[in-house]
Amino acid sequence: MKILFVAEYYPPQVRGGGEINLAQTAQALAERHEVAVLTSFFGGRPREEVIRGVQVLRKLSTGKNTATLWGNLKRRFLFPKSVEKEVQKLMKEFDPDLLHFIGTSIIAAPKLRKLGKKMFATIESYPALCPKGNRLFKGRQECSLQCNFKHFVFCQKESDEIGKMKNRWYLKYNPLFLWLTFRYFQKLNRGLAACHLIAISGYVGKILQQYGHASTIIPNTFDATPFQKGAAKKVAARVNTKPLLLYAGALIKSKGPQILLEALRGLDCRAELYSEGILKEELQAYIQKHNLDAEIFSPLPYQQVPEMYAGADIVVFPSLWPEPFGRIPLEAIAADKPIIASNIGAIPEIVGNSGILIEPGDAAALRQALRNLLQHPLKKSKVLLTEYKPETIVSKLEQTYGQD
Repeated sequence: MKILFVAEYYPPQVRGGGEINLAQTAQALAERHEVAVLTSFFGGRPREEVIRGVQVLRKLSTGKNTATLWGNLKRRFLFPKSVEKEVQKLMKEFDPDLLHFIGTSIIAAPKLRKLGKKMFATIESYPALCPKGNRLFKGRQECSLQCNFKHFVFCQKESDEIGKMKNRWYLKYNPLFLWLTFRYFQKLNRGLAACHLIAISGYVGKILQQYGHASTIIPNTFDATPFQKGAAKKVAARVNTKPLLLYAGALIKSKGPQILLEALRGLDCRAELYSEGILKEELQAYIQKHNLDAEIFSPLPYQQVPEMYAGADIVVFPSLWPEPFGRIPLEAIAADKPIIASNIGAIPEIVGNSGILIEPGDAAALRQALRNLLQHPLKKSKVLLTEYKPETIVSKLEQTYGQD
């Protein structure tokens, strides 16, 4: 079988767990099939190369920085057309049996139906289901609406973020920007009807069903082995002997790093945050103002992430938005670390009985959960996580590909 994945970003360009999942899935599929990934070009990598059996074709055009207005405008105007153009070119060069869209590349699906190929799309987040991309109504609570333009205008005025951008005044009250944003959402939403949809969690499947779309639930891949090996290693003694809390999500409000710092007040703990984002300066100012033992580091290359977990005592995942999956809780569980996470979205599906769930945005509840965990550590129970193994996911994908 010849499979063509289409994705806006691909490692080493990583915007979240979706890119890591795609690389692991494509590499596992390449052991049994001919696999190519059509993705965006950035300097520093060749236009074409083979990585672990996957033919990576960097021929698409998009914006590099998802946290800036210019970067997002480039994404909206350049990316859809480049997908249409390059996929049609590859019909002769690669001639795939099926197209598999990842994330925002689904925007080109309606126009590519004329090619007569089987088309699949993995719904890994909410751009096709929410104009702001996070399903947080007014930036504060999980949205239950099927969005229209009136809902969007009303909601975004009280939201601090649109996607990974700050929702500044000149965006909130800019009719052209609001119209372009909603129009882009509508185009993505229309792509849902053109494909066999794959939801990465039961939660995402439920949201798709609310919009009238059936889906097959296939979770993201996760290779627990590096994290389990890291947990087995002895960690060098730390200079700071305080319990170490780890945060590894983006530095944006919807991910909740500000909730962690607020919860840290009054606790004799150290927190280390490994990430970047528009909230970075504000978080650093909060750390200094309240004299917290906390530090923000740049994200680590993925191969170094297991070592990062090995040095932590507790992992905190305080998301405010309804996470569609939750790779960080999986990493914590595999590394045999206690996890405290928000009870929202797909997070409960991932955490199960392996951690502590709290209400999203409740710093007092997080502080108390941390106190309790420090005083009474959870009993460790081995979790195999076999349902996320690449070979398991590949078998489910092959079965799904054969259904249409």
